[in-house]
Amino acid sequence: MTQPASGLPARRHVLLQAGGDRNPLFIFPGISGNPHSYVDLAARLGAERPVYGFHLVGTLQECEPVRQVGRLAQLYAADVRSVQPRGPYFLLGYSFGGVLAFEVARELMSHGEPIGLVIMLDCPAPGYPKPMPAAQRLKLHIQNILELSNRDRIAYLRERFDNGVLRLQGLVGARPIAENTDLTPPHIQRVNAALYEAYAHYVPAPLGVDALFLTADAPPDWPTAVFDDPLMGWGPVLRGRLSQCGVPGAHLSIFDPENVPILAERVRNAVSQAERFSELSLPRVGPETIRPS
Repeated sequence: MTQPASGLPARRHVLLQAGGDRNPLFIFPGISGNPHSYVDLAARLGAERPVYGFHLVGTLQECEPVRQVGRLAQLYAADVRSVQPRGPYFLLGYSFGGVLAFEVARELMSHGEPIGLVIMLDCPAPGYPKPMPAAQRLKLHIQNILELSNRDRIAYLRERFDNGVLRLQGLVGARPIAENTDLTPPHIQRVNAALYEAYAHYVPAPLGVDALFLTADAPPDWPTAVFDDPLMGWGPVLRGRLSQCGVPGAHLSIFDPENVPILAERVRNAVSQAERFSELSLPRVGPETIRPS
């Protein structure tokens, strides 16, 4: 295991909002995300509840990148238990972070700990969205190609390939920060590549956990894909009490300032309601709170 330059062990968890005696909420980011993305959301969840975010495994150079979702869940579950030793636990994950929240819940339950609620925020299951039937896709592309010059046809085909890569990145929560990857530190590139590999090989198994699934109101503008499932492919494996509702924005704009208030209201109400089913409320004290800018 590597350590940061200070020589002190790296902490993946970050206190985003100090709170009172309610159970903490733990937030997991999408690929290329970081805990600071959720400061504004945390600030709107109420002063009575601590909120923690997480750095992605490996981004602090505390360990090598991890390529298995199960192993990521083990590491994050240990991080969660270092903050809150006993359940019930309340977990939220955005995009690929929803996969992490779901599997961290499984890991915690394997240790006999109760889960209060898992909130999955616009998190596609592997294989979602479904592509348009092949005949329709082919017809659409042929129609587009016939309307183009030879030079434009080559550009069109190249664009289709590039768009496919960007769509996958977008669905797992990655915001491209620059076209030139040289601007991304090499260790972050390795972490992102490992997480894409983990997602590509992930097969979710059923889990009896109470869940809230939040879906962005504006689906991606992909003419050859079918967005017809508000649970984004997760329905068959969510075996506990399940709720679903929409939140304003598109996948990459959910956390924009104009959309956060409604998102925060959905999350706050769901966690409060789920907590009423729990018998235990544990206060937690952690590092200094990050204040919204």
